[in-house]
Amino acid sequence: MNPFYRIFGGLLLVLIDIHLGQIEILADFIGYLMVLSSLNGMDGNLKGMKGARTTALIISMLAIPLAFIGQPTGTTMGVSISTDLVTIYHQFTTIVHLILAYFLFYVFMDWSRKEGKEELRKRTHKLFQFYLGAHILYFVLIPFSINIPENVTIPLFILGLGALLIMEIAFLVLIRTYHKEHQNIVPI
Repeated sequence: MNPFYRIFGGLLLVLIDIHLGQIEILADFIGYLMVLSSLNGMDGNLKGMKGARTTALIISMLAIPLAFIGQPTGTTMGVSISTDLVTIYHQFTTIVHLILAYFLFYVFMDWSRKEGKEELRKRTHKLFQFYLGAHILYFVLIPFSINIPENVTIPLFILGLGALLIMEIAFLVLIRTYHKEHQNIVPI
């Protein structure tokens, strides 16, 4: 099976959150294991591959409890930065996911360079900059939301989460492009 297809499927599984009470039906750790499995089947000499494999293994293990602890609970007192352990754990795994994406971008750029797909490499690099920039900006602004009035904070969080969702979908579309390019190179 095409490794890019499995990475696509794994990250799509991570993106989709369906919960039955506290239990996540489509567990994230299964998606991360799919990503790890596909990375193990790829050329180990690609730039970023060692970091991607290590990070995928780490987040696969970190994501197992997420299938059972559910989502962080909101507050009835308005918007606040929660410091409960579930929220901190979710934020930590989100940062590890961002690190995995960082290494995956490098793997993809090196693969496209080795295959002579310069236009695809440039497209990947451009999305890489937007993807990382949007996520870093979001995480940097979270602590400042404590000092912003609630009527401004809620729309900003909704816009920020919308931008991050768009970046995740754009990343999946890019991985799908890599899948198609890999199929053109390696006949089925």
